[in-house]
Amino acid sequence: MTNIEYQNKNVDSDNTRDDVDITVKIDDLQSKVVSINLNLKYKLSKVREILKQNSKVKMDDTLTFAYKISQNNNTRGSLAEIAREDEEKKILENIINKKSKTLYLTSELNWKCFKNRHKLEYGRDVTFEKANNRAFTIVDCEMNEIVDGYENRTIKIDSEENKIIENDLLLIADIDIPNFEKLGVSFKKSNIKNSNVTINTTYNIIEHKKMSLKFKLKPTIEFIETVRNVINSNDPRKFKDVISEFGQFISKEIILGGRAYVIARENSEENADEYSSNIGIQSLNMKCEKKYSKSSNTNYSSKFKSFKLFGGKEVCSNNINETDWVESLKDFKYWSCINFKEPVNIFQLLPEDLRKQILSLTGKKILFTSIEDYSYKLLESGSQLINIPEKFLEILQCKDSDCNIFATVVDKNEKDIFNCQVVWPPNEDPKLLIHCIQKKFRKHECKLNIRWMIIGYDINFNFNNSEFNFKLKVLRNIFNASNHQTIVIPLELEYNPSVLCFGIPVLSKLDSPNNNYQVIGHYFYNDEKNKIGSYIFSYCLENNHFISLPNFTFYTLIISNYLNSDNCGILPFQHMSKISKMLDLIKLKNKSLKLHPNFVSLYSIGENKYHGPIFLKQKISGIKIKYIDIKCNQGDCICKSKKFKNLEKNLKYVYFDP
Repeated sequence: MTNIEYQNKNVDSDNTRDDVDITVKIDDLQSKVVSINLNLKYKLSKVREILKQNSKVKMDDTLTFAYKISQNNNTRGSLAEIAREDEEKKILENIINKKSKTLYLTSELNWKCFKNRHKLEYGRDVTFEKANNRAFTIVDCEMNEIVDGYENRTIKIDSEENKIIENDLLLIADIDIPNFEKLGVSFKKSNIKNSNVTINTTYNIIEHKKMSLKFKLKPTIEFIETVRNVINSNDPRKFKDVISEFGQFISKEIILGGRAYVIARENSEENADEYSSNIGIQSLNMKCEKKYSKSSNTNYSSKFKSFKLFGGKEVCSNNINETDWVESLKDFKYWSCINFKEPVNIFQLLPEDLRKQILSLTGKKILFTSIEDYSYKLLESGSQLINIPEKFLEILQCKDSDCNIFATVVDKNEKDIFNCQVVWPPNEDPKLLIHCIQKKFRKHECKLNIRWMIIGYDINFNFNNSEFNFKLKVLRNIFNASNHQTIVIPLELEYNPSVLCFGIPVLSKLDSPNNNYQVIGHYFYNDEKNKIGSYIFSYCLENNHFISLPNFTFYTLIISNYLNSDNCGILPFQHMSKISKMLDLIKLKNKSLKLHPNFVSLYSIGENKYHGPIFLKQKISGIKIKYIDIKCNQGDCICKSKKFKNLEKNLKYVYFDP
């Protein structure tokens, strides 16, 4: 046995006679050996600085100087670490193996070694690939040992005609799927394209969780300056370049350890065209064996058995020895990142002022849209109040998103006209107030399509699927109750075919007996100066007469620069009249043709822009103008305003199909 003793000499000589070739061995592994010329009289603190600059060693805070405390012919000996504060007191000559001239470095169980090994300060893209540039610095980390992290489970999938097999990533990665999907990370699925393919798959998953790391992250100066440059350019499309450079998300917590899984898959097919599968993750090891058989009745059968390993020592054979693999996981150097948790978009961790500037530049987006069926039982004239779909409530409650609700309602049977208003009391969930407009009241049940659209700031900063070719803006106008039956609102917008407007009234409470019968209608116009304005009126279904407007807020959605989109536009009604008969014939012949509700608005262009109550009705054959009969004996009443019937050449409608 050989014992190495220390001589604590405060010597830092530059004598070239003491320059020798030293073998640097990291973690006492033959695969991590580097030769470097060092002076034996150097203090360890100086040796550390030299090894930091060496491109092979790259010494950092995760590596510690060590020496062997015992050694003989039958044992490799064990390493004793040297405290960082003692490096200024000790010299290289007294810790190396004098015979082999070997300097030992050992890895310390420290979050910093995982930071570098797994690139934890780098963002990742939607395929979980590491970004090219570092976006963050880990300023603090909480390490928690997982005592009982063993899990062994089996998942079986029997897949037949038209069924979809989950991507392998979903089965083994065990990630927080809902939170990742909020950030725009989608998980592809593989589909069986031929109905005669049957696949039986069994996944045996073995998992050993060893350690959790929770990070406190700070954006790098380079990342911040790149974002500022995009803001100063006033071009939101460049944020996609930032994502390409720095990634889309980063996880604030990861789980380290090992995961192994064995896949047994059997395919049977009869004249099958194609089976496709996407596996979006890489493993350290992948072994596969295949057995193939063919029967006389053209049925084909093949069996696959494979395994993948994440973490642990590499396996060189076709079989995995679980005991050896688990034993290797006792060494933290073999741990892999097996779980991403608490994902956040890279822009969410920027300072608040930068986040606000980003949202201001990108503008509001369509956060959610959906079409819901609703059965409207019309037992008496008036309105019905319905709940907003629960799936919208979470984002509506977020003040930073500053959400607005837009809705449109159509009768699937195309018999009645429907008008809607949002009712949104403070500190309560919003609801939708729906009025049915009939020339003559009749009891019946209506099958409705309600199209919802939530507009707001995307606080998840999901720019991958953002459409920057057109812009959305929402204007708010607050009105107090008065004796006015109509209101004219100049919008200070230049009339342009590429600028489209849609509106909806929002009530903060239902405190008037008129609310049940009071329809708030609107349309848009352009004035003598070619400016766009809105004309809002209040109509009573019970008395068929204009009535005074209540307290309400009117929201106008403005869509601009839409010219490259096929989903919205402005058209004259004459265009519809030319094709309406043809579409009516198609409707009769094709019973499967369904009404698709769009957001629509009426535009009045010309001198006469203030008129009586008028509504739009969506039909399969197109958009129709519907006039409301008015019962009024007052000669000077606004109800006597000239109708649109003689002015339809000045009318257009705008549509939007989000």
